[in-house]
Order: sequence, then C-alpha cells, then structure tokens
Amino acid sequence: MNDPSCRRRCGIATRTLLAAMLLIAPTAAGASQATSEELRQLTRRYQALTNEGGPTDPASLAAEFVLLLQDLKSVERGTLPLAERIDHDVLNWLLDVGIIEYVEPELSKYEVALIRHTGARQDPERLHQLGLDEVARIRAAMEALVQRYDSSAKLEEFLDAAREDSRLYAGSRDELVELARRAAATIRRNLGTLFDEVPTTPFQIVTPGERRSPGYMGWYQGPGRGPEARGFVVLNPDPRQVPLFVLDALIVHEAIPGHHFQMAWAAESVDVPEWRRDILLTVFVEGWGLYAESLGAELGVYRHPMSEFGRLNLEMWRAIRLVVDTGLHAFDWTPQQATEFFLENTALPRAQVRVEVDRYARNPGQAVAYKIGEQHLLAIRARAEGALGVAFDVRGFHRAVLEHGPMPMRTLEEVIDIWVAEQQTAPDP
Repeated sequence: MNDPSCRRRCGIATRTLLAAMLLIAPTAAGASQATSEELRQLTRRYQALTNEGGPTDPASLAAEFVLLLQDLKSVERGTLPLAERIDHDVLNWLLDVGIIEYVEPELSKYEVALIRHTGARQDPERLHQLGLDEVARIRAAMEALVQRYDSSAKLEEFLDAAREDSRLYAGSRDELVELARRAAATIRRNLGTLFDEVPTTPFQIVTPGERRSPGYMGWYQGPGRGPEARGFVVLNPDPRQVPLFVLDALIVHEAIPGHHFQMAWAAESVDVPEWRRDILLTVFVEGWGLYAESLGAELGVYRHPMSEFGRLNLEMWRAIRLVVDTGLHAFDWTPQQATEFFLENTALPRAQVRVEVDRYARNPGQAVAYKIGEQHLLAIRARAEGALGVAFDVRGFHRAVLEHGPMPMRTLEEVIDIWVAEQQTAPDP
C-alpha cells in the first residue's frame, strides 16, 4: 500500500466515490446529474492532459490515461442521455488507444495502428483477403462497364489508355477548379432527395500553391468556427494528377454529401460538444466519405459512362488500400509490389500511385479504415431498412447518423437502433 501510484490511484477513486455520494440524490434524475458532472470532469481532465502543458513523455501520458479510464469505468453510462453516452464512448476509445500499446506489449505496432484508426482489433490476414475479394468484385463491375460499349475491349488496355489520354484531364488549374465547381452545383441541386437538412456553412473549391501541396489528388480542410467559417476542398494544382473521370466521385467524397457535409453538420449541431467536434475518428469520418460516394448514384451524379467508370476507380482505390496497407505492414510487400498492384487495377496516374504507396508506408492503418467504415454504415443502413420496411426514410437515417458527430461504430449502431425504435412508435402522419 506504500506504492505511490497505488496511493494516487486509490485517492482519485476515493475522491470520485465521495463526490458521487455527495452529489447523488435519491432519485434517478439526481443520479443522472451526478454522472453527467463526473463525465464532464473526466473530459476536462483529458483535455488538460492532451493540451499544451500536459505530459510530453508517452509513458507518463499513458499512465494518466490509465487512471482516467479507471474513473470512466465507474461512470454509470446507462443513466446518461444519448448525447453524453456518445461522449463517454468517444472518450473511452481515445483513452484505450492512448494506453493499449503500453499495457499489451504482445500487440505489434501495426495492430495498435489498426485499433487507433478503426476502434477495434483487426486481423490483418482477414483484412487482406477482404481487400482481394473487393478488388475482384469491383474489377468485374469495371470489366462489365467497359464491355458494354466494346465487347472486345480488355480492361488492362482500357486502364492504361484512360491513364494517358490527355482528353481526360483539364487543360489548366483554372479549368479543373471550374469543372469541380460545376460538379458540386449539380450535386447540391439533388441533395433534398437524401437529406432533409443541409448545413449552412459554405465551402470553397481551391488549389494550393505548388509548394504547399502534399501531392494528393484532393483533400478537405474543416470549417473552423465563427461567422466567417467555411470549409475548403483542395485539389492538386497539377491537372494531370486529377483525372476528370474521377472528379464527380471526388467532390461527393470530399465536399457534399461527404466530408464537408459531415463536419459542417457536427460544427453546427448543439448536441456535439466543442471538445470532440474536430476529432477525426477515421473509421467514422472516412467511412462516411466512402459511403457518400455510393450516394452519388442515388443523387444522379454518375450519368456519364466515364463518370461511372471514375466512381468504380475510386471504389477500387479504397479496396486496394486494404490489400496494400496490410501487404506493406504485415506480409512483407515491397513498395514496388504495391505500386504494380495499384496500376494493374486502376487508371489512377502513376504519380498519384507513388504518393499513395508512400502515404500508406508512413501512416499504417489509416487507409484500412475507409472500407471498414463504409461496410459498417451499409450494414447499419440495411438493418434499419429491414426493421422499418416501407416506413424507412433515408433522409431521417442520414440525419441520425450525422447529427451527433463522429463516434465509434458500435455506438452508431445503438444510435440508429434508438432512431428505428422512435420511427416504429411514431404516430402516422
């Protein structure tokens, strides 16, 4: 009992218990109030640890996270309102990831990275096979699309031709931005079919100066705060790195109803506390972005055959990530193997493929979360549709998914289960 860490841990637990005993009234409402205040205190402690001035040594920080997690486990989650249960689960995820590599040394760095980005333990072999299966499925769809217009065409030749054909690229940076803005305008006109509410925060489509560009095809920068807040979809300044046939799907993913839609909605929602509005829980954020690409078909975006081909290219890109990320970090793939696998299955520019492979090598696990998140969202939607039948309203479903901000997928399942139950008991209009 003379262990300083034990004394501190026991002291914190005792103070938490005393605080709870003093705050808890003999009613359920009082218990909920006490629990809510405990959760807010734990959140403030987490913020203090992760802000400037907190511990800089990872082991010290992890030790503090252990103490916080112990106190979090004592919070009566079931008595919390839904919004606070989400806060509880997000904080639990962040603390788990912060300590897991120190308390479970048998896990490899890659397995820890997969937990960090997906919120759950993952089997690299299963992920690799899932990626191969998805590549085969999407490749068959690409072949069918190409042969619809030329039954003798070979997909490999078509991919190479699309990659090199100058007609499939904008002639200038200004033309690229203008075409992207037109695509966004087309998408915006049809949003009402899938959403009953649209964030008011605007976004702009821009290109950075060449020195500021990380080389990616495109990315999203969040809206920030205040009356002048706006998001930015940033396109590669080199038009040869952004094939026009992927532009529709890219804008759907990065802008509307993808990342801008999701992040602006969280920023505008009163149910999402400040501390977690900008948290990038990869499996949710990127899962939504990829799921949004599939919505482009329902929004009437992929009307041109090359636009549909571009959508399949981006879907293939995310499936390849499962194969390549696990290949590089779990199965001894070389960057050259990864590059060749990319080029065999997509029409993405060679320079973009090199950027992607380098990105996966430097940031293990992040690329895997896209497909995992999308599959979770599709499964959650299918379950809701099955439960509600003709009463299923996709607009209400999307509002329920987005209005509470990013969250672990197991928590999202609970949120949608509650929404389904509300629809089932709602009076007929």
